[in-house]
Amino acid sequence: MNLFFRFLRIMLAAMFTWRRTSLMDLHTIRSKVWLGDQDPMGHMTNSRYSSFTDLAIMNYMGRTGALRAFRKRGWLPVIQYESFFYHRMLRYPQPFEVQTRLAGWGDTHLVFRHEFISGERIHATSLMIARLTGRKKTRVTAAMAMEAMGLTLESPPLDPQVLDILRELKAPA
Repeated sequence: MNLFFRFLRIMLAAMFTWRRTSLMDLHTIRSKVWLGDQDPMGHMTNSRYSSFTDLAIMNYMGRTGALRAFRKRGWLPVIQYESFFYHRMLRYPQPFEVQTRLAGWGDTHLVFRHEFISGERIHATSLMIARLTGRKKTRVTAAMAMEAMGLTLESPPLDPQVLDILRELKAPA
């Protein structure tokens, strides 16, 4: 029940929208800090930020049509890396929005950036790297994902820092 009602509100709106958005569009979800979102220090708990980025990704996938295309093929998104930078605290009952953008992709990874914004100020940023996995752990490439959506796009250039993380993710354990 953690974010169940927020999830329903966001997913129903995303799944039943008449107008699909582009993969490269900025996608936004809006919410407020609830009492249950706070930690004992009186600000939104760190784990809640991660929960909101999950909601933001589901919103993104629903609005772009990726969720339907990927589920049809038995593909699931798996978050392999996520990092946060906290600029300032969000407190009850502060309204905020999470802005999500696809920053680019590598061979098998999709890179997302999230910003938590209240008013005109950025409160936190997140870098998220996901990959798609198929049934029986089949390898799904970014090119396959684009093809499934009927798109032919080139990835925007990724930051050297992100490329280093992608190399680490590909390195055998």
